[in-house]
Amino acid sequence: MNSVEDADVVVLGAGLAGLSLAARLARAPAGPRVVVVEPRTAYQDDRSWCFWQQEQHELSHLVSQRWPTWTFTDAAGSAVRHEVPALSYQYIRGIDFYSSAQTDIAQSPRVDLRLGVRAEMVSAVPDGVRVETSGGTLLARQVIDTRPRPAAAMLYQSFVGVEFECDGPHPFDPTEVTLMGSLAANEEGLSFVYALPLGPNRAIVEWTRFGTTPIKRELLAGELDHVLTGLGLDDVHRVRTEGGVLAMGRGRQTAPEIPGVVLAGNAGGALRAASGYGFLRIQRWAQVCTDRLLAGREAVGHPEEPWLRRTFDRIFLQAVRAHPERTAEYFLALARGVPPATLVRFLSDGARAADYAKIIFSLPWSPFIAQVAAPTAFTSASAAQALLVATPTATVCSGETQ
Repeated sequence: MNSVEDADVVVLGAGLAGLSLAARLARAPAGPRVVVVEPRTAYQDDRSWCFWQQEQHELSHLVSQRWPTWTFTDAAGSAVRHEVPALSYQYIRGIDFYSSAQTDIAQSPRVDLRLGVRAEMVSAVPDGVRVETSGGTLLARQVIDTRPRPAAAMLYQSFVGVEFECDGPHPFDPTEVTLMGSLAANEEGLSFVYALPLGPNRAIVEWTRFGTTPIKRELLAGELDHVLTGLGLDDVHRVRTEGGVLAMGRGRQTAPEIPGVVLAGNAGGALRAASGYGFLRIQRWAQVCTDRLLAGREAVGHPEEPWLRRTFDRIFLQAVRAHPERTAEYFLALARGVPPATLVRFLSDGARAADYAKIIFSLPWSPFIAQVAAPTAFTSASAAQALLVATPTATVCSGETQ
């Protein structure tokens, strides 16, 4: 018979969101009794998290690379270079984040991370929530569910990447990130190269596509091989690979709400609809949720998007979905027509009304005006999930790479 155990808080899933919350609670001198369950048995170096930030911040000790410049290039190689004083584009290696969080959790007597344990049925009971797991039953006052789940979405960002070493120097400037390189679009959607130079002979190169359905991992991997060959990198030593699918502009959850359960992570609204960025958004949520739990209050999910941001993102994604062949034009217009500081604020959730005005005036008007009153179009969750299930190597990221 399964054992039954009590906890104040149960966290389902120990990806980026679950670990960010658990590590903060573990570092507090006092707080609730927390159990975190995660089906994986060990962490791999399977993610790259990047964001814009000043030199010093709470996770600066985990940053392994910073770049002062980031570029956009069109299919012909014409480049637009951006930089913002006092800001850099920063990279945290997945395994470094996982290791740091696990160290914090291991030092706390109140936070218990249980790897190799899968959450199964979750149900409301008097005064709390019951969680059936592969390791027994947990009874909690509240549950924070960070597990990925399928949902209808306006677009999907599918990507695959490789970290490599080469004998000679690679073709990338070590001081700048190729944020969106070789931008091209057709009736199937947008494609671009994302490159992070980690040293004179080491880099990460990713191939990314935006479309109305997820792209199969093996198809993306073949296209990435072609990209590497074009860069003269077909014979490099491949250190590791990473990849995933980000649902952009998710529809409403169809699962019934359970009292005492809040959603977080990508399924709870962590990803920015128009960009796929989510790392800093998850860190902000984790801090707010930690503060509430330490004060004896209820946990919260990610805040609702402000009306202006939500409306702009919907119109932008609708325009991309309606005219996928023009998507490269849209992003290049932003890169060329919007001041770098404005664009970074937009991508980092700090845009002001004046910033949105600059962004709007940089874009072609007609395809966006046409979407103002248009009904939102989604790819159904079942259709997207069917494609992912048919692709065993595809994974849904617990955080974004870009």
